[in-house]
Amino acid sequence: MRKNNNTFHICVKETDLSVCGRIALGARSKAVPPGVRAWWQQACIAALIGMLLLSLPGASRAFAAVSGNACPTLDLAFGQPDVPSLPHLCFLQDETQALGPDDVLAGRLPMDRRDASELVFRHNQSAYWVYVPLRNLERAQRVWYLQLDYPLLDEVDAWVYDLDTGPGAAPVLLDMERMGDSRPFDARPVRHRLFLLPLEFGPLQSLAVVLRVRSSGAINVPLSLHSGGSAIGWAQDQGLSQGMFLGALVLLALFNAALYLRLRIRQPLYNAAYIVCAGLFLASMSGLSFQYLWPGWPWLANRSVPLTETLAILSLLWFTRHFLGIDPDRWPRQSRLIRLLARAGVALFAASLFVPYALIIKIDTVYALACMVAMFGLGLRHLRRGERAARWYVLSWLVFFAGYLAYGLAAFGYIPGFMAQERWMQIALGSQMFLLTYAEVMQLHDLMDRALGIEATARSSLQHEVRARTEDLRAAMGALERANRQLRDLTLHDPLTGLLNRRGLDEALDQFAKSGEPAARGVLVIFDLDHFKRVNDVHGHDAGDAALRWVAEVLVNLLRRRSDVLARFGGEEFVALLAATSLEDARILAGSVLDHVRRHPVDLGDGVTIPLTLSAGAAEWRPGDTPQSLFRRADENLYRAKASGRDRLVADGAAG
Repeated sequence: MRKNNNTFHICVKETDLSVCGRIALGARSKAVPPGVRAWWQQACIAALIGMLLLSLPGASRAFAAVSGNACPTLDLAFGQPDVPSLPHLCFLQDETQALGPDDVLAGRLPMDRRDASELVFRHNQSAYWVYVPLRNLERAQRVWYLQLDYPLLDEVDAWVYDLDTGPGAAPVLLDMERMGDSRPFDARPVRHRLFLLPLEFGPLQSLAVVLRVRSSGAINVPLSLHSGGSAIGWAQDQGLSQGMFLGALVLLALFNAALYLRLRIRQPLYNAAYIVCAGLFLASMSGLSFQYLWPGWPWLANRSVPLTETLAILSLLWFTRHFLGIDPDRWPRQSRLIRLLARAGVALFAASLFVPYALIIKIDTVYALACMVAMFGLGLRHLRRGERAARWYVLSWLVFFAGYLAYGLAAFGYIPGFMAQERWMQIALGSQMFLLTYAEVMQLHDLMDRALGIEATARSSLQHEVRARTEDLRAAMGALERANRQLRDLTLHDPLTGLLNRRGLDEALDQFAKSGEPAARGVLVIFDLDHFKRVNDVHGHDAGDAALRWVAEVLVNLLRRRSDVLARFGGEEFVALLAATSLEDARILAGSVLDHVRRHPVDLGDGVTIPLTLSAGAAEWRPGDTPQSLFRRADENLYRAKASGRDRLVADGAAG
């Protein structure tokens, strides 16, 4: 009896009926009793039934893949609408990151079931495996696209298996893709900001997709399924909406940049910087920047989110400071708060380059929230003071907070529906930027109205004061360049005579040497008051200053053309640079100056006059001359005029 039992167990374990037949024949040849022979026959029948069960497609798949009862297959048919969220997906958490796709296919590990919209996990070190069985019900080839609607994932690995491999055979691997923003963008099977996996079904074919997802941040696995035609239409619609949104941001940024260039005030410049940085932040969050700006830089794709977020907050801080007029003298505490937050932002920007993403994104988010609350509080405080522009500023923050809260919760895995929250964030952010720009325009409009009101009130009685106030308002709106130009003029002119000083003359000589043809460049004349020290000693320095001013006036009246340059070179020396003038014409002009000074003494008042004479030296520009050589020859001619008795002109080659 014991021997018969062993024979029965051998037949049950074997998978080939011929073995059972040989065992039965062997037992029969040994004249086994009839009861035992019947037992052998029952064993062979049981083995036959087991073989038939294993030959069924469902049974073979149960050994080769996850049980169909645990993970229901999604049937696909022509004309069937897209599946925006795959239902009842099987998934498991791989805390050790040691599992492979075969472990998922074997079905030996317990798996949970959840709709794709609920596959939301906060940050941890685990990898997540998702099993997606699909079946084509059509007798024709079909192409479907499995889409993962969350672009901020470091690693997305996909294995596609054919489940129709015959009785008892394991699924066949058809395709494997490695995606994620820690890998080059060109590694994706479809160039799209989201993760798209094309699935090519044969007639009545069943496929299984095994996904492995891992990321240093929060993990969302919102899987959807699209047919080939609808996937193209969906991508076009998404591209159109994203393009319209980013195009609107570009227009707002250009408008603010134009305001800055027109008015020369920094407030629109900071607003334009905020719009650009916030747009780059959203583009990084949505995967657009990785697709179009730096597809070959996975490191930058990972770091662009905290970097652009910090830059956007810094730009908004400085915009707030200028928009609300937070001057350090008037609002010292508010000014210190903004400076403190700005310094923290600069430190975080630098830290974003090397601190692990999982840590820096949390710190940046807390910093951004703190800055937003601070800026909102500053707006409320200025609103209580009755500032009209602060109303629009506060309203822009209220609109923004609604979208930012939902977007942040979805991005960190606290609520599902990242794509829907992304659209809300775009609406909220776009509305905030529009309201900030509108508030900025209203503020400028109020400033202009105030300026016009002041001008209208004072025009009838004090026109000069109106102009001064208007200039003050314009200066407050960006007249720094004009002030610099005035300061430059002061450094180039002699305060006593109003003529150019020595520095101004040097610049004029350099320009004179670089302009025009050498033969037509002109003549340099140096005038010197004869015996000027005697005037100071006899009549005093006030009389000497009057004499210098009078000589300067004579030079301006007799020599000054638009192209000529007049300068007071030293104490009693004057220089005239006569452009495009021949030496003969220069001698006539300089002689008229000497004659006028000789015949018209300086009138000091009270019947006191001072007779004056001038000595002059003239030099004509020659080929090969430099400003220094030209000045040196004119000075030598002046020395010859003084040595010859003064009150005369000596030019190149002659004396007058």
